[in-house]
Formats: sequence, structure tokens, C-alpha cells
Amino acid sequence: MSRVIDAVIAYRVIKLLVTPFNKTKAFELGIIDEKGKVLITSKEIKIHPSGATKRAEMRNAYTLLIRFVFNLKRLLGKVGVRGPLGSAAAAAIAFFKEESGEQLSEEAALDIEREVYKYITSEGFEFDLSENYGEPLTEGTYKVKHDIYNDEGEIVINMDESVKFTNTTDTIMGYDIFKHNGVYLTTEDLYV
Repeated sequence: MSRVIDAVIAYRVIKLLVTPFNKTKAFELGIIDEKGKVLITSKEIKIHPSGATKRAEMRNAYTLLIRFVFNLKRLLGKVGVRGPLGSAAAAAIAFFKEESGEQLSEEAALDIEREVYKYITSEGFEFDLSENYGEPLTEGTYKVKHDIYNDEGEIVINMDESVKFTNTTDTIMGYDIFKHNGVYLTTEDLYV
């Protein structure tokens, strides 16, 4: 049964990745704009003055999985073909895994990782899932290579800001992922 659920999740991720923002229910309900920018946050949906039925429809159109894929699409759109593509995708998957907690099996997480990889390569990006990217880090303080944005488009870590690295949270798509001030970073984000 869990393999069926895993397959359904993987299918939904791919379907959401290839669906333009303006063709989604979230866009139709005014939750996001045509570029995927959030207009009504999930917290605001809970108190939206539109009534219980409309709020339920909005919650269904903007679930955790949908938010993950929208964030991933926006990240992929920002980084283009440059090296940080895989880094951004890996950080987005790490965020999704944390947010879903025990609801997501390890097999489902791997399926999502594989489906994101398939999408990235189908779009013409060269990326090898079997490689490890970035230099292994030892505990210490490092400088950030570029500004780090949250999903609202605000800078949360400035370029050249010092980041203290203590341990790796996860390895996803060949990137070592760790969390700093509530944001997922990879070794590709730091000067080593």
C-alpha cells in the first residue's frame, strides 16, 4: 500500500512541476500570482474572511506538498542553469522532508528526490545524482557566497555573512544539507 501512496506523491510532484502557476487552483483562488509569488500565506488562509467553505477550498489548493513544489519551481526559475540549481532543489527537498515529519516515508522521500532529478534533467540541466557536490565541511565558521532568500523573496542571510557549521542535517541529491537560522544551506552556498 505504501508503494502506491509513494507513487501517487511522486506523480503529483511531477504534475505540479510542469503545470504553469496560472493554470493552478491556487492561482484561480488568488493565493499566488502568475509567477508563483504568494499573495495569501497558509496562516492567512486559516483566518481569511471568505467563509468556512471557501477557506477549506483554499487549504486544499495550497497544501504542504503544493507549497513545496511551488517553492521548488520558483527556486529553479531563479537559479537557471548555473551550479546552484541542484543545491536549491536539495535544500527545498530538505525543507519539505522536515515540514512533512513522520507523514513522509523514507521511500516517498527518495521517490520525490528521483522525480525532481528526472524533471531537472528533462529540462536540459546536466546533473549527476550519483556525484557528491561541494567540499565536505568540518566544524567551523564560513562566509556565504551569495544572498539567501526565503520563500517570500526576502533576504534572510546576506552575502559574506558568517555562518557557523556544526553538522550535516541530510544528504540529498549529492549535496550535504544543513540548517542555519531556519534556512537550509548546502556547501555550495559557502566559501570553503
